[in-house]
Parts: sequence; structure tokens; C-alpha cells
Amino acid sequence: MTRATSRLRAGMVIPGAALLFVLSGAGAGCADTIDIGTELRDAGAAESGPVLVAPTPEDGGEGGALPGAPQNLCIATTCPAPYDTCGAADRCSTNLSNDSNNCGACGKVCPESFGYMNLTSACVNGKCEPSCRKKLLYPSGFENFADCNKVLEDGCEINISTDDNNCGACGNKCADGVSCIDGKCGCDPGYILCPDPYAAKGKCIDARHDDANCGACGNRCGTPADAGAPPDNMVYGCVDSQCGQLKCEDMWGNTWANCDNNLANGCEVYIGTNDSLIDPNNCGKCGKKCVGADQVCTDANYDYVAECLCEKPHETRCGSKDWGNLGCFDLLNDPDNCGTCSNKCTAYQDNTAAVCRKGACELECLPGWGDCDGEPGNGCETNLKSSGGHCGACGNRCDTQAGQPCVEGQCAMTECDAGVVTQ
Repeated sequence: MTRATSRLRAGMVIPGAALLFVLSGAGAGCADTIDIGTELRDAGAAESGPVLVAPTPEDGGEGGALPGAPQNLCIATTCPAPYDTCGAADRCSTNLSNDSNNCGACGKVCPESFGYMNLTSACVNGKCEPSCRKKLLYPSGFENFADCNKVLEDGCEINISTDDNNCGACGNKCADGVSCIDGKCGCDPGYILCPDPYAAKGKCIDARHDDANCGACGNRCGTPADAGAPPDNMVYGCVDSQCGQLKCEDMWGNTWANCDNNLANGCEVYIGTNDSLIDPNNCGKCGKKCVGADQVCTDANYDYVAECLCEKPHETRCGSKDWGNLGCFDLLNDPDNCGTCSNKCTAYQDNTAAVCRKGACELECLPGWGDCDGEPGNGCETNLKSSGGHCGACGNRCDTQAGQPCVEGQCAMTECDAGVVTQ
């Protein structure tokens, strides 16, 4: 396994000061009454203070100041805004402008929930900025909320997933008699709205082919009393919203097709997922052939539809359906199947990631970390974002004796008041 050092270069952008919404009195613990107000902050000139300069390139060239930074700079000995040292974290490693656990000041936590108000918050420019929540629905789906009245005191008051007057977006009104379903007005063509125990307003059903709701909700199809035995692999059911029509059998992957368009011999071709009947010449549909040594017809994703596996170039079939690990993989680049099937690349060392390159496992440092001591056994031990001796790159040293901090991989500088300057 080859040792690899980080090739990343850290950079930063100091966020601006503009902010539209501000939470007042919202800390780590929320009282029953929450005061939420709005505030516009002055987005004028930033306060003067420490700035950051790029680290010296590894080839020994001169490092340059960031675009727009003052040209006459001296070594800074304090954290540049908006950075600070919070708790046991490395010096100047906390960004107070976007850290939701240290927003504007160490220890100031932005609340994640405001109960019935359907709000959450995140740190933006050093302030806890509220936003509307998306709620998970059981068994699937989401509810989306919006602040349609633009009054934060009552939170995000509208559920735009179901509100007929604000369907999908504030102000989008559905036509009279049309319900808002999943953020859309009404059902798609061919679908009708039917009661559903998991949805307050019901569920859109394809009434053209649904044997339990054929043409209308609750209209369940059965075999006509005067009907004879259906042709092979056919049943009576719902076709074009009409019950009692012949159609190919299709039930939980037991699927047949009338590939020759001749009803006299019924649905003669099996296109389903039963391994004992599966047809590689009609894989999931009429005429779909699986070709090549690695291609196989199966229902690998258990959606009751057969498909040809390993159709993409450079893919190799690995595993088996019996073990539930059948799949197609690029053995040159897949870290779980590197070089050969099931050869998983692993990274046990700190701050490293295992990768597969040209079929061989390699290690690389996670972003912001470096193997600066050259010892692969302890992984990537150096935090390049905050290490004064390896700031932004291994070997790039800030003036730690003078107290110069490393912030986001750059040595902090400040405008010189007078005297000797660094240019």
C-alpha cells in the first residue's frame, strides 16, 4: 500500500456582513416564549484587523497576499475576525461566522427546532438565521413549510405540500375543487385522488390499470360471471379504466408479455423475475437481450423488474444473488472491489482515506490533513488548517515564536502601524 501525502491547499473567503433575519434571545436552551425579530445590518466597510496571506509555495517561491489585502503587512498575533479559539479546539480554528455551535461567540448555539413554529436555524455571518423546516412523513415523503405572511413571530405557518391556496409555493392557488397533493394541484392525467390511510388528503391512483380502483375509487375488478377461462398467462382485470378486460399476468414480479401481439396463444413470453423462469433474451421486456460473458438477467435491486447487469464498459460482475451481493463494479477504481472482486481497500490510520487507483489500493490524506512526519504508521497526523509549523502545507511555518496563528491554512497578517513592514 502506497503512502500518500495531502495535495490539498487550504483557502478561505471571509463572509460578508449582510443579514436579513436575526433570532433574538435564542440560545442553546429555548424557553416556551421565543422572541424572534428582524434586523438589517450595515453592510459597509469591514473593520480593520488581521488578514491572511497564502502559504509559501513548496518550491521556495514567494508567497503573495490574498487579492484585495493590504500590501504593507506585519505578523499578526491575534485571531483574525471572524475566527476565535473555543474550548479545547486548536487556536483560531473556530469560525464564528458559520459555526452553529459557536455563532458570533464561543458557546452560542443556534437552536435546531422551535416546536410548532416549523423553524430551524443556522449560523450565517455570525447570527442565528431562521429557516423553514422540512418534516419527514411516515411511511415516506416530506412536508414542506413556508413563511408566506413574512411574519417570523408565527414561524413558517403554511404547509405548502397540502395547502390549496399555497400549493408548492406561497400564493399558488389551486382551482376550485382541486386539492393540493404533495405540492402539486390535483393528480396527473389518468390518475384520480383516492382515500389513503397514510395521507390526510388521499393518494393519486392510476385508475386506468388499478384493479382495486378501476375508473373510480374503490371500484374493485373481479372475473366476469359469463367469462370463460382466459388464455395462457392472462387474467381479467382493469384496462383503460374498464373492468373485465384481458391482460397479461403481472403480480409481484411474476410478469408475462404478449410479445407476438396474438391473444390466441395468450401472453407467451416470461419477462418477470423468477430465477427458474427468467429469460435472458427477454429481460424485463420483449426482445431485451443480455449479451456478453458478464451480463446476467436478474432483479438485482428487488423492484420486481428484471434487468441486464454489467452493460456498461469496464464493469465486472461480482458476488451472487444468493448472498445478496450481486453487482457490477469497475475494478480499476472501486475501493470495495479493487483489482479483484471483494478486495476492499481499508484505511486504519488517522485522517486517511483508502482509494483504488488502476486496480491498486492507496492511501491519501483527508482534506486539510497532511503526513508531515513521513511516518505512514500514524497516518496524516498534522492539521494543515491550524498547525503553526505546517500551515497549509507540510513545512510551511508561521512565526510561532512571535505568536503568529495559522488560520484555515494561512499565516495571519495585519496592517502595519509603522516601522518595518513585510512586502
